Amino acid sequence: MKGKSIELQPAKKNRRKIIRSIVQLIIVFLLAVILIKAIFLTERRTAEAVPLNNKEGFIALSYFGLSRNDSPKYVSKKNLEEQLTLLKKQGYQTITQKDILDFYQNDKPLPKKALYLSFEDGRTDSSIFAQNIMEKLNYKATMFTYANKMATRDSKFLKPKDLKLMKRSGYWELGSNGYRLTYINVFNDIGQSLGVIDENDVPNKTTIEYYNHYLMDFIRNPYMIPSETRQEMEERIKKDYTLMEDIYQQEFGEVPKAYAIMHANSLYNNMDPLVQKINDKEIKDKFRLHFNLELGAYNDREADLYNLNRLQVSPYWSTNHVMMKIFQTSKQNIEFKIGDPQIAQNWHVVNGAAEFENNEITLTSPPSSEGRILLKDALTESFQANFTFKGNVVGQQAFYTNYDATTNSYLRIALVDNEIVVSEKLPEAGIVEKERFQLNEVKWNEEEYAFNKATVYTYHDTQKGSRINDKECPRNLTKKRVFNITVHQDKIEINVDNLLSETVQINPALQGAQIGFGALYSKKDTSHEQYADDIYDTFIEDILITDSKKQIIYTNQYTNFEKVRNKAMVMLNDVVDFFIETF
Repeated sequence: MKGKSIELQPAKKNRRKIIRSIVQLIIVFLLAVILIKAIFLTERRTAEAVPLNNKEGFIALSYFGLSRNDSPKYVSKKNLEEQLTLLKKQGYQTITQKDILDFYQNDKPLPKKALYLSFEDGRTDSSIFAQNIMEKLNYKATMFTYANKMATRDSKFLKPKDLKLMKRSGYWELGSNGYRLTYINVFNDIGQSLGVIDENDVPNKTTIEYYNHYLMDFIRNPYMIPSETRQEMEERIKKDYTLMEDIYQQEFGEVPKAYAIMHANSLYNNMDPLVQKINDKEIKDKFRLHFNLELGAYNDREADLYNLNRLQVSPYWSTNHVMMKIFQTSKQNIEFKIGDPQIAQNWHVVNGAAEFENNEITLTSPPSSEGRILLKDALTESFQANFTFKGNVVGQQAFYTNYDATTNSYLRIALVDNEIVVSEKLPEAGIVEKERFQLNEVKWNEEEYAFNKATVYTYHDTQKGSRINDKECPRNLTKKRVFNITVHQDKIEINVDNLLSETVQINPALQGAQIGFGALYSKKDTSHEQYADDIYDTFIEDILITDSKKQIIYTNQYTNFEKVRNKAMVMLNDVVDFFIETF
């Protein structure tokens, strides 16, 4: 035996423990420094002097929460910085609650490109990950909070001392989401009434079929008949507003000017008129402006101060998706992110917006239309195309071959709602489906499922059983699909994930020599059409186009060195995330 086992050498074992502990302490210390700097050592914001010549309106963006890296629930710090930096580059200036009041009440103009920025739920992670970005861009935002979170020990939510410090920095002002987040009139997927449930006590979300928020309705019995009188309902709702007011008065000496009711789009929209009346009175008594809607980003000159719009950014949206949303509702001139211009010059953007970065192309569709890009180089002989689609399962991600822009003809292999659909478009003809192949079922879990946004429902509705179709997926669910496509003169061989392998004949009338990619939203029905998103992102990764001799025609794949470097960065991020969550 050349050496003793480490277990038989206690001195060496202890030294390793000490070294490991020192390394852990150093990492924890560095993380603590970063967090302290992010929250407590903020510089004082200096307001920028900008011309005030906008008498038309402003955009409003809202972020539910932030995370250090990608998350199904929260926008990543990287995406937030990309989105706000691009807006800053285009001249967007943040405005305050007072600016909005002066705009509507005193006819005072806003900056040419005015942005009202907000973060909801009063989350600690939002302040931590946003602070440095706010300082860098000299932006100001509203932090909306729930009053009842002020006295809890839950570290996920900001406390009064934190909020006061944030206010003093000049980068933040306060808003309110109300007193609590509690669900009423809850029914599960087998039609059972679960009554009133606090946010923290909600069971598996995939079993919740119908629910409402505490201020949005009468409390009802298992047959959806009100179990309280009008007077009892009004006293219950008034009490919630009073509790909220008392806490803000006690901690800050005043109630915030801005309110964002939970949940959005209900007030003034099919709510019980008696419930609406008491909410309307309490809101106008206690607040000066109200972001009630969550359907768009733009508020024009005619908007109602108590029915303002804000766009809540989804975690899975690309930067260009956010820009497209702003353009959709405001019609303002919007600049899209291009990414690496050297990679971009290989492609022609036919429609929509495309970002080219490293080994990935992000293609964003216009509203209710397809985004499409074409490789500029013509392919005149047989070739093989390898790539990965990484967009949401619910949507259309397409590969085009034999494309002729002059006649608008092509063969299309599309990944549509987890099916492969092969179609052709001949010159001077419409699109004709040739083949359709079902892919293996996509698995998903509770974390990837969002509540149905149901606010008006009957007892009969609650007894219909689960509205989750086993063959359908949540709209935010992503899935990698690896494609290997070989194009011959007369046929095309399609391989997906090494599980599906099919051959389709090519019509000789298709004489085009370009390839391309497309992105289009799914027209599949959702539970509530008003929440359907008609803008779609596809992420195309690791493209490799080779000729019949295996010579590379085009690629954006990483080199071996870049693969190792990126893997090391992922591992480092995982370690940092572990220490943040643990300590």
